[in-house]
Amino acid sequence: MSTSSKAEKPDRMALARDALADSDVFGSLYDEDIEKLVPLGRLVHVPAGRMIFQKGDRADCLMIVVSGRIRIGTVGLDGREVMLNLVENGEVFGEIGVLDGKHRSADAAALSDCELFVLDRARVMEFLEGHPHTAIRLIGILCERLRHSTELIEDTMLLGMEQRVAKTLLRIGRRYGIERNGVVRIENGLSQRDLGSFAGLARENVNRQMRSFKERGLIEVDHGVIILKNVRALQAIAAPTGDRVG
Repeated sequence: MSTSSKAEKPDRMALARDALADSDVFGSLYDEDIEKLVPLGRLVHVPAGRMIFQKGDRADCLMIVVSGRIRIGTVGLDGREVMLNLVENGEVFGEIGVLDGKHRSADAAALSDCELFVLDRARVMEFLEGHPHTAIRLIGILCERLRHSTELIEDTMLLGMEQRVAKTLLRIGRRYGIERNGVVRIENGLSQRDLGSFAGLARENVNRQMRSFKERGLIEVDHGVIILKNVRALQAIAAPTGDRVG
């Protein structure tokens, strides 16, 4: 893993403890179990833009985001980048290769300065053996991500450009947006290149479709903030498989 480690300090390890307590996998543990888990891992700082691992690398650890944002993606046969997921505070990534002991199935890169809590595979497997309920939570997250990846593949094969952009906006709105009076405000700083990567489309096509949505009064874009002004219309465009916001 191409990262630079910093010496652990008590205040930084307290951040790791809080991240574990809030995480999607380990958050169900008792406090005493989290206290046992913290010394098994290490905190790693990753600067923005740094590649954490690449597809095909040996999967020797699992990571939890203490702070920052990670991009999980891959490159298609046509050379186009496809964003599979964004991983943020309290979320686990790198779980697939750790569970099966094989290689990384996608790339992971830091979109911002990140603090990661890293658990080596041997430590993870030993811990899961003693905490089967945590293993079940991890399997559930893995299944959810598999369903998401399958849906992306289906969208790429079956949906047109307008449907894919509408569905991507709804998906991002559901996860990151703030809804008020039927209007969804997305302030996660995704660029239109990122949107294209999510939708499996070239940035130029996304730009063209976003302009069309804006001209029709469906969305507004203001300094990186995307506002879904007419969610129902976007859902109708994305139908019959459109995601629902809220």
